[in-house]
Amino acid sequence: MIKKIINFILVFIIILIPSKIFAEPIKSILILVDELKIETIENLELDKLSLGFINLKTRPPYSEEGLYLSANTGKKLTVKDLGKKSINLEYLGDVLKKEKTSYIGNGKGALLISNKDRIVDYEENSIVYNLDWLRKVTDKFLDKSNILLLEYDIQEEKNNVEILKRYLTEYKDNQIIILPKKVAEKDKYLLNKYLVPIIYIDGENNGLLTSNSTKREGFIAIEDISVQLKNTYGYAKKVNIGKPFKFLEVENPIKEINKLYRINMNLLISAYLFHGITYLSIILLCISIMKSNKVNNKLYFFYSFISVNILISLVLGLFKLNQSIVIYLILSMLISYIITKLIIKKELNFVKTISSFTYIFVVLGTMLYPNMIYNSYIGFNNLVYGARYYGLNNGIMGVLLATSILFFFSMTKDIKNINFKRVIGVIIFVVNMITLSTHFGANTGGFITSVSLFGFMIYIMFFSKKNGIKEILIFLLIGLFIFGINMFFDILREDNTHAISFFYRIKENGISEFISMASFKAKELMKLTLTPPFSLAIIAEIIIFKKLYKYIISNKSLKEKAIIVLLTSIIGFLINDTGVITFIYMNYYLILDIISNRLEWDC
Repeated sequence: MIKKIINFILVFIIILIPSKIFAEPIKSILILVDELKIETIENLELDKLSLGFINLKTRPPYSEEGLYLSANTGKKLTVKDLGKKSINLEYLGDVLKKEKTSYIGNGKGALLISNKDRIVDYEENSIVYNLDWLRKVTDKFLDKSNILLLEYDIQEEKNNVEILKRYLTEYKDNQIIILPKKVAEKDKYLLNKYLVPIIYIDGENNGLLTSNSTKREGFIAIEDISVQLKNTYGYAKKVNIGKPFKFLEVENPIKEINKLYRINMNLLISAYLFHGITYLSIILLCISIMKSNKVNNKLYFFYSFISVNILISLVLGLFKLNQSIVIYLILSMLISYIITKLIIKKELNFVKTISSFTYIFVVLGTMLYPNMIYNSYIGFNNLVYGARYYGLNNGIMGVLLATSILFFFSMTKDIKNINFKRVIGVIIFVVNMITLSTHFGANTGGFITSVSLFGFMIYIMFFSKKNGIKEILIFLLIGLFIFGINMFFDILREDNTHAISFFYRIKENGISEFISMASFKAKELMKLTLTPPFSLAIIAEIIIFKKLYKYIISNKSLKEKAIIVLLTSIIGFLINDTGVITFIYMNYYLILDIISNRLEWDC
């Protein structure tokens, strides 16, 4: 009887105690390789794997140690930040100290999993490219620790790929992440200095990697590696910049990753080409006005063609034609040429037509089908550069705001009822804020710029004849309220955007977090502003405005429009690290409005 009672109690205890207490701890193996090509992944012949791309760009000056430090702490850093007491960093070796860390290799890779003192719990500072040796040392360290980093050179010997293949087959039921140190020599073309493939193996998932950091199929961020490990062992926090991996099931991950790479490289070519043509058109227009105080028909056609091409790139984004760069370029230019010709020939209001359709397509695309935006050269987020993965970039943000202003003025030009005008204005400029909010466009700098534009328009539509302190305070309170609402909804989201995560980090780390970010953004803005062709385009636009100053101020409607666009573009310029692009595109549309059907002036 006593024996039965004891057995019953034991069974009861086993049922009540969580199963994970009895489960074996998860073992994680990070393999740091010298380089990783798609062909190498194919040669590994893995049954189940998840693939993605990761951008290795960190803070300058770039170095191997800077990469490891960034992956370790989950924050983009430089090697100069190593050991700085002024920066509050969480090192994997400290966060996961209960799990223990091990390292095999003869390089600097231990820094990727070390504690703040650059120490791992167990290490073997050598490597023998022999399966038996690797198995023996791996098993020894995995008995003592849950996280192992293996630094492995694929290119050193011909049979290293075969050894790695067999090694992965033996340990495929563990969590394995394979990360290259640099871009493979074969892939170092077209300014690709940072984008590399990454492999994830867990014995279950087979597909593409993604995360809430990127919200893009087949892409994760360097900060995600640290959080994936923390999340595996229950140490992830809301303040973490990165997010855990997610998996999108596909039948053939290698085929899909090849297609993704080709599409993004084609988009990169298109973006550089068409942005370059846009800046060239501004510079040519400036030269023409400086020389003869007028714009000839051919130059006007070329300048107008660019605005049509921006619209057409959005339309073509619906059809994913950029899988073939040749077809995409031919169609884009041919359709843009035909539409530009038709609008001018039919003597339609060019600015009203183009600004209306462009504005509507940007808004609907952002809210209903973001891939349409991402597949256009104007909305393409440069994943090779790695500054932004999702949401509206600062170029298309400028296009959205500029076309909304032109759309409003052209729509209300002949409306006499002031209240009806106000209703239209409020709708358009509220839609801007919704489009750029955390839920859709996810561009915090753009959202603040759109709030400023909303404030300008509210002032013009409701308070332009009143200049009291009361009206100005109301205007400021409206702006703060709208910004607060946007942040509130971001807090409620399960996957907070980078903006709200930034506020969490300021709360935890203090003002140094804000100073560090502001300093970096200011340096990036300055660097981009002074770099051709951006600097040349800005100078050209300033010269154009100076030459057309008398003409602009002589026209009341044009003067009001110009003031709004210029003020908004300056705010967009100052609060975004790539704000120079916002400034250029907003004023590009303003100049288009000025020169349309006004080909000669007394400048």
